[in-house]
Amino acid sequence: MKRTWAGQGASLKLGDLMVLLGAVGACEYSGCSPQFCHANGLRYKAMLEIRRLRGQLTTAVNAVCPEAGLFLDPKMQPPTESQVTYLRQIMAAGLGDHLARRVQNEDLLDPKWKNAYKTPLLDDPVFIHPSSVLFRELPEFVVYQEIVETTKMYMKGVSTVEIQWIPSLLPSYCQFDAPLEEPAPSYCPESGRVLCHRASVFYRVGWPLPAIQVDFPEGIDRYKYFARFLLEGQVFCKLVSFKSCLLSSPSTMLKTWARLQPRTESLLKALVAEKADSRDALLAAWKKNPRYLLAEYCEWLPKAMHTDVEKSWPPITDC
Repeated sequence: MKRTWAGQGASLKLGDLMVLLGAVGACEYSGCSPQFCHANGLRYKAMLEIRRLRGQLTTAVNAVCPEAGLFLDPKMQPPTESQVTYLRQIMAAGLGDHLARRVQNEDLLDPKWKNAYKTPLLDDPVFIHPSSVLFRELPEFVVYQEIVETTKMYMKGVSTVEIQWIPSLLPSYCQFDAPLEEPAPSYCPESGRVLCHRASVFYRVGWPLPAIQVDFPEGIDRYKYFARFLLEGQVFCKLVSFKSCLLSSPSTMLKTWARLQPRTESLLKALVAEKADSRDALLAAWKKNPRYLLAEYCEWLPKAMHTDVEKSWPPITDC
């Protein structure tokens, strides 16, 4: 029955947790009878306790989110592919210190490591337990609920993890490199922040992880990029109309010789003074002082245009 409850494809990647979900769902569908439990190797009292806990969780969720209108559905359908993915990500985020990676072929210096996994917490090899539905799958990364020791160290309660999830869901376990030059940092209109791509390694064991898009790290360079995007009109679209008249290219903010132009230093110092390295921070600064950054921005434009800029400052209205 384990294989049946585990399913195939995306469901199988949830591993032993999908088996538990399938067992509970099948038991409820059958009416949670002692006969069904006995026939399928389930403990009847355990199934009743699970039902009770599900009821408590349902009541708690409805108390916090009444609009959810949840109820215990004995005919509940198995999770969809997207729901399975969310469940896997929840497990990965909650079991960061229980992450394991399959030993690569090039690292097999000892036969005892064949089909083994390495964990950051143990020096000895660990293996997926033979009772697991993932025993023959051998995914590259897994999280486990516990390790038991018999003839070997075995992982139980195993679920598959995608490598690209690790730096996103477990950033505190990763050591990030400096922002990549390619792809170049960019401005995110949704969050109003400067983003970049950064590669990383997993702590202690140094497993290389793929680059992901994250917030640009704090520091002077984040202000420089934000200044560039502000001048280009990416942060506030009303400034787009002035872009063609700028006395210097916005990319000047990133040049090593930028300090040679007073206007770049003036704008940068003004942003740093108010810690304005994002759209929300800049809006907060304008709330305190509507004329903030006006003089510094005008340094980038011919004097003939200063009056037009002053009339529309701050440039926060919709285009």
